[in-house]
Amino acid sequence: MKIWIAQINTKLWDIERNTQKIEDTIRQIGNQADVIVFPEMAITWYPLNDLLDDEELVKRQKEVIYKIRDLVSQTNENLKVILGCIDYNESEVLPSGEMKKYNAAAIIGKDVQMYHKRLLPNYDVFFEQRYFAPGTEWLTFKIAKDLKWAMTICEDIRDDNYEVKPVQEYANKDVDVIFNISSSPYGVGKMKKRLNLLRKHAESVWAHMVYVNQVGGQDELVFDGASMVMTPDGCLQHVSKRFQEDISIVDTNKMCHDYSYDALTEDQFKYSNMIDAMKLWLKDYLAKTGIQDVVIGVSGGIDSALSLYILSQVLPPERIHAIYMPTKYNSDESYTLSQQLADNLGVHLQVGEINDLVKSFETFGEEKLGKKPEWITHENIQARIRGMILMNIANDVKGMVINNSNKTELAMGYGTLYGDLIGWLSLIGDLNKREVYEMAQYINSHNYKESIPSGIITRKASAELAEWQVDPFDYMKVSDAIEELQFGASVQDVAEKYHLDIEEVKAMRKRIKINEFKIRQAPPVIKLKERSVGIGRLYPIVE
Repeated sequence: MKIWIAQINTKLWDIERNTQKIEDTIRQIGNQADVIVFPEMAITWYPLNDLLDDEELVKRQKEVIYKIRDLVSQTNENLKVILGCIDYNESEVLPSGEMKKYNAAAIIGKDVQMYHKRLLPNYDVFFEQRYFAPGTEWLTFKIAKDLKWAMTICEDIRDDNYEVKPVQEYANKDVDVIFNISSSPYGVGKMKKRLNLLRKHAESVWAHMVYVNQVGGQDELVFDGASMVMTPDGCLQHVSKRFQEDISIVDTNKMCHDYSYDALTEDQFKYSNMIDAMKLWLKDYLAKTGIQDVVIGVSGGIDSALSLYILSQVLPPERIHAIYMPTKYNSDESYTLSQQLADNLGVHLQVGEINDLVKSFETFGEEKLGKKPEWITHENIQARIRGMILMNIANDVKGMVINNSNKTELAMGYGTLYGDLIGWLSLIGDLNKREVYEMAQYINSHNYKESIPSGIITRKASAELAEWQVDPFDYMKVSDAIEELQFGASVQDVAEKYHLDIEEVKAMRKRIKINEFKIRQAPPVIKLKERSVGIGRLYPIVE
């Protein structure tokens, strides 16, 4: 049996564009296939969130299914196409009065069968119970040679904490293949979890598991593809490419070459995968929004250096506006390293001293408010002037500002609102400070050259907003501890695990709490880990 896996990158709610891509794929391979499988909600992209309230668009995307049915019939009378969509029945209404909707898979041949997702995730970045009703029925269907096929969608195979077990319901139905179309975001360690999950189900039901995942970026999420086919005896027969579109064929009748080791080895390359995720997200964000230019503040520090490196891997140099804005507190070393970084990456560095602007703010405060800005106010003025300049440049070039905050700084409130916390989105906000340093070292090692100057990696971290200022943390010692505290770990456990003084840990926990208001106002952060700063972390500001 020849299964074509169509791991395609579609665009949020662009039904015409997505339909064209789906139809082009069917025309390209339909005569060679028994079945073509597309990802979850491929017609509309995922997640749509409150856009699902637009019932006119929901109806329009369903009409596409019947247009595709006609194409399938014309292309190959034996062909089946599995396509993620939104199903509904106008006669079914929720208590709110809204039309009941289902996250669905359309099985398209001469006719159309619909499967409704049984398990609706309502945790982390998922809010499906807000929008969809759960399906109640399993679905099997026949393809050529009288093989019996079955359908699941994403969460349906992640059933450990549910009473309903969709895959196990197929155990006594002589199923040969179970499809799972998915929109599973990338996260460190996800590859191994998916592989083990597919193997568990394949062996327990004794059927091929065909997992087809979405690829591309949307808001904070990156979908990494890596679609898989697992044989009944637990052999990983196929793995699609990660972080890119991939249309590939799998013949289930052929002897299985087990790719398990390759897949698991790939997931061990933590920083390589994170970089690929950031690059895919940036490419998609720019392509799908139409933004061409990116503005970034460069300081000679590690965070802006890493962000600029990622930008340089995606955009042409003329589209990157790297700005260095020193005051009297910035050392000559900071300028030298910033210029060296820009030269290494082939980016033009623009330099503009802001001492006079700082002085004018201080004069205004002294003359109009009767008080000269001092200490933290004086420091924040510098950061806010830089933020204002970056935003003005972004307005001029019709571009976006990239934020350079890392996860440790976000947790501890070590940033200035409307200053260095500005930006459209954050590339490195899911990396703690230790990981920022390690990723920079990985980049240099992987590239066999100093893409990021070693002086940036080895120098003491400082915001350079005052004389002799250095960052108040030993990042290598506390970054992981702070990250665990940020996601609910107990003070006692963290103190014991990282051999820290409990009073020091209490102080860190207090600082995390009182700075939650900054995270609410900081830019969205690309999700790279299981727990990220963003829509999957909902903590109160006042506690």
